[in-house]
Amino acid sequence: MRFKTFAILFLASLFFAPITAQAGHKLIQRPLPDDPMQVHIYQLDNGLQVYLTANSEEPRFYAEIIVRAGSKHDPQDATGIAHYLEHMLFKGSRQMGTLDYGKEKVHLDRIEALYEQRFYETDPEKRAQIYAQINEENQLAAQYAIPNELDRLYTGMGERALNAHTWVEETVYKVDLPANRLEHWTKVEAERFHHTQSRARAVLQKPPLPQYNARVGRPSQKPVVSAYVRILSHVLCAQ
Repeated sequence: MRFKTFAILFLASLFFAPITAQAGHKLIQRPLPDDPMQVHIYQLDNGLQVYLTANSEEPRFYAEIIVRAGSKHDPQDATGIAHYLEHMLFKGSRQMGTLDYGKEKVHLDRIEALYEQRFYETDPEKRAQIYAQINEENQLAAQYAIPNELDRLYTGMGERALNAHTWVEETVYKVDLPANRLEHWTKVEAERFHHTQSRARAVLQKPPLPQYNARVGRPSQKPVVSAYVRILSHVLCAQ
């Protein structure tokens, strides 16, 4: 019996129009004559490009979601934001990593507001007091959090090499899964990219990002964070 393993590479730009859940697609490039991998390139209606190649060695697929955004795109007053977001996308979403998102969100919103307040506060004593409040809210939010649920979910699916990296012009999320988990993978990735939640922020008070959490709530930074997060909204829906 011959099995086909697919290597799927999704390449996303920072800007494209979101679409409905039923994404159309078209073939934009057939395999080149001298291409040993015989890669087919498709494009979804929202602009997302899909690179697809078959491998008959084992019944698994390897996928990378490649975002055209990296350290090069960090604002000067918020360096490290691309790498920060890479890690935050492993913290879960509205449905993953939480026991009760409605109750947790009250504290997550409060934490963001306090970091905003702390950023503009110049008095050291008041900043320390605000940080103590942040720690209290973190403790309250933590009672609803499920640490590493995304990792455990993929482990249960039989993953290999679940990982991600950030570079100058790219952020890449990758995993190797059994072939019968393709649909599950698309649903998990769509959920975490569309509804990602920033949990366990307190750890980021350590260097080298001592001020990032204070900046994440600034109005000037929200479009930057939102652009990264919405890149793959509604785009992993072509089965």
